[in-house]
Amino acid sequence: MAIVRKLISQSTVDGPGNRFAVFLQGCNIRCAYCHNPETQAMHDDEAHEMSVVDVIRELEHCVPFLRGVTVSGGECMLQPEWLTELFLAVKRLGQIRNHPLTCLVDSNGTIPFSHYPELMQVCDGVMLDVKAWDEAVYSRLTGAPSNQVVRENLGWLLGCDKLTEVRIVCLSGRVDVETILENIAETFDSIGRKAPVRLIRFRPQGVVGELSNHPMPSDEQMNNYARFAHELGLGVTIR
Repeated sequence: MAIVRKLISQSTVDGPGNRFAVFLQGCNIRCAYCHNPETQAMHDDEAHEMSVVDVIRELEHCVPFLRGVTVSGGECMLQPEWLTELFLAVKRLGQIRNHPLTCLVDSNGTIPFSHYPELMQVCDGVMLDVKAWDEAVYSRLTGAPSNQVVRENLGWLLGCDKLTEVRIVCLSGRVDVETILENIAETFDSIGRKAPVRLIRFRPQGVVGELSNHPMPSDEQMNNYARFAHELGLGVTIR
């Protein structure tokens, strides 16, 4: 059983194509700009336990309209065994329906993916959130002491061709966007492989605390980030 916050039967923002999105409850960091703070605690009145069978029952009638399934959170890697079981069931369902479905993870990258080989065998890719590169910036932003595992995951996922997308939330004055981009480009060059980079404009909707009134980056700022990324040889999109 997993603690599930919500299911979205069709989503176009949780990975490529139209996807069935599963949001698990519970997160191991506390981002100052979190848009879903209600998912942070492991237990919440709006969350409920679901088995893999429960989720497949909700998913199966949507199959003809889907490209795949994305599991997010919170942090879905806190429940890796259930995640493995779900992806195995999704793959079986796709085979039965003669409609292959891809399985993606949306993660904050704080848990080593290399420790879960069975999961990675059935996971088609990871959308990795790189929230900051400088450790002090990361700590201030997330409350976690180190982003070493996130950086290791970036290289490891890229090396085994499981990095679907790198995501950066652009928060002016708080996130070292240019430093992140420079180090992503360096990592890509060192491994000899690239992955798409998505620049996500910070939006205050759902944010609580000191950043709830923080301004969104302007179009000019976002375009400057994208231009800088292109100069580094990165393929980027803005959302």
